[in-house]
Amino acid sequence: MSGRVHALLVGIDAYPAPIPHLSGCVNDVTRFAEVLRDRVGGDALDVVVLTDAEATRSAVTTHLAEHLGRAAAEDVALFYFSGHGSQQVAPETSWSLEPDHRDETLVCVDSRSPGSWDLADKELAALLGTVTASGAHTLVVLDCCHSGGGTRADEVVRLAPPDPRPRPPSTYVGQDLAATVDVATQDGTGPVRGAGRWTPPGRHVLLAACRASEQAKEVTVDGERHGALSAALAAALSGSDGRPTYRDVLRQVTADVASRVTDQHPQVETADATELDRPFLGGALAATTRPLTLSRLPDGWSIDVGAVHGVPEPIGEDTTELAVYPLSGETSGSPLATAIVTRVLTDRSLVDLTPALDAAYVYRAVVTSIPLAPLRVGVLGDAAGAAALREAAARADETLVELVALTDGTDGAHGDASHPDADLLVRATPDGFVITRPGVIRPLVPVVAGAGREERTVLALERVARWLRLSALSNPATRLGPDSVRVEVDAGSGVVGVGGTLTIAYAGSEAPRFSVRLANTTSTPLWAALLDLTETYGIFTDAFPAGSVALGPGESTAVELLGQVADPAWQAGTLSLRDQLMVVTSTVEFDPRSLEQEELDVSAPPAATTRSAEVPSTPRSGLDRVLDGTRTRRLGPRAAAAAGADWRTDSVFVVTTRPRR
Repeated sequence: MSGRVHALLVGIDAYPAPIPHLSGCVNDVTRFAEVLRDRVGGDALDVVVLTDAEATRSAVTTHLAEHLGRAAAEDVALFYFSGHGSQQVAPETSWSLEPDHRDETLVCVDSRSPGSWDLADKELAALLGTVTASGAHTLVVLDCCHSGGGTRADEVVRLAPPDPRPRPPSTYVGQDLAATVDVATQDGTGPVRGAGRWTPPGRHVLLAACRASEQAKEVTVDGERHGALSAALAAALSGSDGRPTYRDVLRQVTADVASRVTDQHPQVETADATELDRPFLGGALAATTRPLTLSRLPDGWSIDVGAVHGVPEPIGEDTTELAVYPLSGETSGSPLATAIVTRVLTDRSLVDLTPALDAAYVYRAVVTSIPLAPLRVGVLGDAAGAAALREAAARADETLVELVALTDGTDGAHGDASHPDADLLVRATPDGFVITRPGVIRPLVPVVAGAGREERTVLALERVARWLRLSALSNPATRLGPDSVRVEVDAGSGVVGVGGTLTIAYAGSEAPRFSVRLANTTSTPLWAALLDLTETYGIFTDAFPAGSVALGPGESTAVELLGQVADPAWQAGTLSLRDQLMVVTSTVEFDPRSLEQEELDVSAPPAATTRSAEVPSTPRSGLDRVLDGTRTRRLGPRAAAAAGADWRTDSVFVVTTRPRR
């Protein structure tokens, strides 16, 4: 958002009799003004705060029209009311649109004085309608009641007695009620009514403290009285590190309010449901990373990402694991708890916690492990050779490779056709083993023959499995934006970004050069690594001496690289190769160098090697643990001191061609 936030905050505690006094409304707007100054910044904020005696009907309506009326198409207009809500008898001219013959109202400090009135829902809609007409995005926050009902003795309820006075239609500011009724009934273009409230047309969102049949309550938070909604909203925005959407905020606010009071359910309303997926305040909050959150809802503990975000279903006992921290705290130390995903829903995932946590709070969670399916390898051909290969695989890391017995009949002639259940195919022959991709005749390597060929075949399969796991690695729970670290690849003919392909070519025998530039676009420090995944299953992490590089806010770095088609491959007929350049971005330092592996030799069978028996080194961060998981699932216990990291992966591709002379 490039415009300004024009905010009008109204909080009233000191109502004159017979309206009951309140004690948290001034605190609400004072605190929210601080949140706005902190999260939006003074340069982009124009705020007016009216409290107690200042909050007359005239002052409120004037500032709605004039102060918020200055909001232009690029701006945000915010009206925040904390005080009593009530009802009044609606004029007979609007009864066709008010089945209960009542207006819902906001009670100004002088609303019940002679000659003054509550601010009716339709008046608010009319006043804000002129604001939305400019194209400005409008947010209305109402921390008050809108209907009658019982109360709990230990809670203060923000509901004033109804105003029994008949109200003349001429006292409604901003509209002609008769004309409004005519327009609304004839062509449906009048103000939009949603869930008992009148809201303006255009780009707006209404965040209400409760349903129309409920009461908004006051609670004590850190020794201060606040509205339950206001306290939750301030906490959600203060604890969020990024640009949460209205849906994100509602989730956190709902969990917070439910933990403090009963029978109060915050509501978000808008004429256009797509507005709910907009960033809160239209994106006016400072752009920083925002956390993955964990909270207790009626069906149990859950994180706020699910199937639509790419969270994988558990694979047997292997599932997504998370470390849990205080919402506003650091993630560099030992977590409060660990969580494992037990069920993936559409928009969130249920988890089990160890140990138990206080359900009254919302927490931050970071991913420390993701379930990765083993590479399914279809084995066919010579029965004795296939049995020997399965025995060798049983002694290896079975979580990387799973052998599946096939027959030539199920896979077509010679077993070279595509098979839906296999990632790779291995044909056992009297001379050795041939590894191919389903549907591709050309083998990945020449026949693996000679002594120890079963073990060497398994080693080759494991290397391919590591490469495939890493090449597809992504974080479904990341809160880092897709451009947190901007990636630009250039060979002098134009910049290529994430998802694109740069094509470069040899000039005679001279290999082509290109550059990769990484730039941190956020306001927080990040670390980045550049991994080269070659077409022949090599993984190289030497772009930066330490594996990853620190990038402060706004900082960038660049490296010069060389595109190569090695002489043996070129002489064997390979004229082009594709490299996947994967950029791994993290909120904490990490070391990807343990991922290194040499390319599969396409000119000769792989040399005999011995699998390392070393226990994986202790990870310094949750991302190190995730990266280790692409190599093996034998990770051992999680290090208690490992730092929690939010991370993401992005790739760009480079195709290097080397024509024949």
